[in-house]
Amino acid sequence: MKELSIHEIAQVSGGFNLIGAATGFSNFVVSAGAGFASFVANSGAAFAGFVIDSTKAFGSFLNGSNNWETFVSSGLDNWNGFVTTAGDSWDTFVNNAATDWNSFINAASA
Repeated sequence: MKELSIHEIAQVSGGFNLIGAATGFSNFVVSAGAGFASFVANSGAAFAGFVIDSTKAFGSFLNGSNNWETFVSSGLDNWNGFVTTAGDSWDTFVNNAATDWNSFINAASA
């Protein structure tokens, strides 16, 4: 059995760049992991803010400083803030992951 040279391997592979694919995929995994971690951190912080602010608003309702409508309105505003932050963070993650995936595909092509 003949051992193939690098040139012969490149011709047999049909234009697949193994080194480019390996490094491209590694970069994709690292970038996507970092992006997802950022999404989780941003969304988690926004959700924690929602819970804290809504708890304060409920406390104000219980002690009589605010009425029920003010509490509900505050809760709605806090929830909308969380949803907006989480949605924006998710969009950023998906867009960056798509760009990183395209970079991997380009790196794997000869």
